[in-house]
Amino acid sequence: MRVKSKIDCWFNILIWLIVFIMLVNIILVPQSEKVTAYAVGIPMILFVFWIYFGTYYEFRDEYLYCRSGPFSEKIAYENIRSIKLSRNMLSSMALSIDRIEIKQHGKGYITGTTFISPLNREEFMKELISRCKKLE
Repeated sequence: MRVKSKIDCWFNILIWLIVFIMLVNIILVPQSEKVTAYAVGIPMILFVFWIYFGTYYEFRDEYLYCRSGPFSEKIAYENIRSIKLSRNMLSSMALSIDRIEIKQHGKGYITGTTFISPLNREEFMKELISRCKKLE
Protein backbone atom coordinates (compact mmCIF):
# COMPACT_ATOMS: atom_id res chain seq x y z
CA MET A 1 0.00 0.00 0.00
CA ARG A 2 1.56 3.30 -1.14
CA VAL A 3 0.70 6.52 0.70
CA LYS A 4 1.65 9.95 -0.63
CA SER A 5 3.14 12.59 1.62
CA LYS A 6 0.97 15.42 2.83
CA ILE A 7 2.29 18.71 1.43
CA ASP A 8 1.82 21.90 3.45
CA CYS A 9 0.88 25.18 1.78
CA TRP A 10 4.17 26.80 2.85
CA PHE A 11 6.10 23.94 1.24
CA ASN A 12 4.12 24.33 -2.00
CA ILE A 13 4.98 28.01 -2.07
CA LEU A 14 8.65 27.31 -1.35
CA ILE A 15 8.95 24.70 -4.11
CA TRP A 16 7.25 26.81 -6.76
CA LEU A 17 9.24 29.88 -5.70
CA ILE A 18 12.51 27.98 -6.13
CA VAL A 19 11.43 26.77 -9.58
CA PHE A 20 10.33 30.28 -10.57
CA ILE A 21 13.63 31.84 -9.43
CA MET A 22 15.66 29.19 -11.26
CA LEU A 23 13.67 29.73 -14.47
CA VAL A 24 14.03 33.51 -14.24
CA ASN A 25 17.77 33.12 -13.71
CA ILE A 26 18.05 30.87 -16.76
CA ILE A 27 16.14 33.39 -18.87
CA LEU A 28 17.84 36.56 -17.60
CA VAL A 29 21.50 35.57 -17.47
CA PRO A 30 23.77 37.05 -20.13
CA GLN A 31 24.18 34.99 -23.29
CA SER A 32 27.76 34.12 -22.33
CA GLU A 33 26.50 32.43 -19.14
CA LYS A 34 23.56 30.49 -20.63
CA VAL A 35 25.39 27.15 -20.69
CA THR A 36 26.25 27.44 -16.99
CA ALA A 37 22.71 28.58 -16.16
CA TYR A 38 21.24 25.54 -17.94
CA ALA A 39 23.84 23.19 -16.43
CA VAL A 40 22.96 24.33 -12.91
CA GLY A 41 19.31 25.38 -13.24
CA ILE A 42 17.78 22.41 -15.03
CA PRO A 43 19.26 19.73 -12.71
CA MET A 44 18.25 21.84 -9.69
CA ILE A 45 14.65 22.12 -10.93
CA LEU A 46 14.53 18.38 -11.67
CA PHE A 47 15.92 17.58 -8.20
CA VAL A 48 13.30 19.77 -6.48
CA PHE A 49 10.48 18.22 -8.53
CA TRP A 50 11.81 14.72 -7.80
CA ILE A 51 11.44 15.37 -4.06
CA TYR A 52 8.11 17.17 -4.51
CA PHE A 53 6.44 14.48 -6.62
CA GLY A 54 8.45 11.50 -5.35
CA THR A 55 7.84 11.50 -1.61
CA TYR A 56 5.78 8.55 -0.45
CA TYR A 57 5.65 5.67 2.03
CA GLU A 58 4.89 1.98 1.38
CA PHE A 59 3.91 -0.81 3.72
CA ARG A 60 5.85 -3.84 2.57
CA ASP A 61 5.88 -7.34 4.07
CA GLU A 62 8.86 -6.91 6.41
CA TYR A 63 9.50 -3.15 6.47
CA LEU A 64 8.19 0.35 5.92
CA TYR A 65 9.71 1.83 2.76
CA CYS A 66 10.11 5.61 2.81
CA ARG A 67 11.12 7.52 -0.32
CA SER A 68 11.78 11.22 -0.86
CA GLY A 69 13.19 11.81 -4.32
CA PRO A 70 16.64 10.19 -4.49
CA PHE A 71 16.61 9.37 -0.78
CA SER A 72 15.11 6.18 0.60
CA GLU A 73 14.99 4.23 3.83
CA LYS A 74 13.79 0.76 4.78
CA ILE A 75 12.59 0.56 8.38
CA ALA A 76 12.07 -3.02 9.53
CA TYR A 77 8.89 -3.36 11.58
CA GLU A 78 10.78 -5.43 14.17
CA ASN A 79 13.25 -2.54 14.70
CA ILE A 80 10.61 0.10 15.45
CA ARG A 81 10.58 0.92 19.15
CA SER A 82 8.20 3.90 19.25
CA ILE A 83 5.76 5.81 17.07
CA LYS A 84 4.19 9.14 17.94
CA LEU A 85 2.59 12.18 16.35
CA SER A 86 5.01 15.07 15.98
CA ARG A 87 5.40 18.59 14.64
CA ASN A 88 9.20 18.53 14.75
CA MET A 89 10.81 20.57 11.97
CA LEU A 90 14.01 18.52 11.69
CA SER A 91 15.02 17.61 8.17
CA SER A 92 13.36 14.42 7.10
CA MET A 93 11.28 12.59 4.50
CA ALA A 94 8.28 14.78 5.20
CA LEU A 95 6.76 17.65 3.24
CA SER A 96 4.46 18.72 6.05
CA ILE A 97 4.88 19.79 9.66
CA ASP A 98 2.16 17.25 10.60
CA ARG A 99 4.47 14.28 11.05
CA ILE A 100 4.91 10.87 12.57
CA GLU A 101 8.12 10.28 14.50
CA ILE A 102 9.50 6.73 14.20
CA LYS A 103 12.32 5.65 16.52
CA GLN A 104 14.28 2.45 15.97
CA HIS A 105 15.94 0.03 18.41
CA GLY A 106 19.73 0.05 18.56
CA LYS A 107 20.25 3.41 16.88
CA GLY A 108 20.95 6.90 18.18
CA TYR A 109 18.57 9.84 17.95
CA ILE A 110 19.96 11.15 14.66
CA THR A 111 20.37 7.85 12.80
CA GLY A 112 17.45 6.10 14.45
CA THR A 113 14.71 8.71 14.15
CA THR A 114 12.71 9.23 10.97
CA PHE A 115 9.94 11.75 10.43
CA ILE A 116 7.28 11.08 7.81
CA SER A 117 4.12 12.95 6.82
CA PRO A 118 1.47 10.66 5.32
CA LEU A 119 -1.80 12.20 4.15
CA ASN A 120 -3.83 10.66 6.97
CA ARG A 121 -1.53 10.40 9.99
CA GLU A 122 -3.93 8.69 12.36
CA GLU A 123 -4.97 5.96 9.92
CA PHE A 124 -1.35 5.43 8.85
CA MET A 125 -0.24 5.14 12.50
CA LYS A 126 -2.89 2.51 13.24
CA GLU A 127 -1.70 0.40 10.30
CA LEU A 128 1.96 0.83 11.28
CA ILE A 129 1.28 -0.06 14.93
CA SER A 130 -0.53 -3.23 13.84
CA ARG A 131 2.63 -4.35 12.02
CA CYS A 132 5.11 -3.57 14.82
CA LYS A 133 5.59 -6.24 17.46
CA LYS A 134 8.32 -4.64 19.61
CA LEU A 135 6.81 -1.26 20.48
CA GLU A 136 7.63 0.09 23.92
